[in-house]
Amino acid sequence: MLASRPDGMEVARQPWSLGRRIATSALAFTAIGFIVFAAAGSSDEGRLRGAGSTLANPILQRVSTSYQGYLAADRVDPAQQQGNSADWVAGAGALDYDPVGSVGGLVRLDDPATVFAVTEVPMSPADLNREGRMQFPLILGATAPVVNLDLGGGTLVLDAGLLSAIYSGQITRWSDPAIAALNGGAALPDQPIAVHHRSDGSGSSWTFTGYLAQEPGWAPGQAAQMDWPVGEGAKGSRGMIDAVKAVDGAIGYAEVGQASRAGLKVVRLVDAGGRTVEPSPETIRAAATVDGWSAETQATPPDSEGWPMTATVYVVMRKDEPQNPRALAFFRYFYAEAARRADVLGYVPLPDDTVRAIEAHWGEILNKQS
Repeated sequence: MLASRPDGMEVARQPWSLGRRIATSALAFTAIGFIVFAAAGSSDEGRLRGAGSTLANPILQRVSTSYQGYLAADRVDPAQQQGNSADWVAGAGALDYDPVGSVGGLVRLDDPATVFAVTEVPMSPADLNREGRMQFPLILGATAPVVNLDLGGGTLVLDAGLLSAIYSGQITRWSDPAIAALNGGAALPDQPIAVHHRSDGSGSSWTFTGYLAQEPGWAPGQAAQMDWPVGEGAKGSRGMIDAVKAVDGAIGYAEVGQASRAGLKVVRLVDAGGRTVEPSPETIRAAATVDGWSAETQATPPDSEGWPMTATVYVVMRKDEPQNPRALAFFRYFYAEAARRADVLGYVPLPDDTVRAIEAHWGEILNKQS
């Protein structure tokens, strides 16, 4: 099991330029028998089709635009340009990615036109083997409860017990004494709690309910899609954010970066050790467990320390997909670019040793298919 620990496993922030990472990756591709960067172009015909996670959509789109510029610039000397060439084109994307949710992405992968799915709900080793698929982690992210509530400039703290009581309909007003007690006796507004949840199958729901399931009283357990006891459904991250912003006293959950950029208040949580934590690169890294990227290992939920709604985002692909070399070329670029862009967007890149293990695994899978 590969994990990010509180004692400081290094994240991919080497002083190498982006270009050196890409150049090294290109040599590695040659070693396993194919050159893939030249196979991708800037036309619609050359775009890779994927679907899935709304949580991962912002960084996928950002990296896609950068990658398209890299390709359209005829692969300028990256060691000299360090990933920043004035000749690169902006505004185009290398992907045709549809953020239909984690479950929707896995369903779309049954369509031969879809090359990859992105999901926070990993497939089991048995399912991967049965369906002839490969799986590997892409990046770390975080889901958080969000509220539309006048807190007088302060922050709100909730724990698994309070959240499960709100989402099961047992606590219905923000002035409930149990909420006040956890927040130092703060006088919260005496208004109804408008509960919102995802109506589609989503990795955010999987991560959110995983935290609720720490509370024995949360009967529904952990699921990507469920019959919620109370509340209004919203489709997709954007639908959830819009729904919470539209109603005073609303609560929902969303990817941390998207929620913050939308101006929603992010709720702090209590982890299993009794500590009050907020989502940050440090707390996400502390909670992250990265596993499940081969058919021999089982994905495991995040550890209880650190941010308790940490999500590992996975890519799932068919092992015999003809476009796998082109797709893996993009994901190699993604790992290098994520080390530069992840923090600004609210994500945490994978550790270097994890990336190396994933890339070695790709070679094993592709060699078996040749």
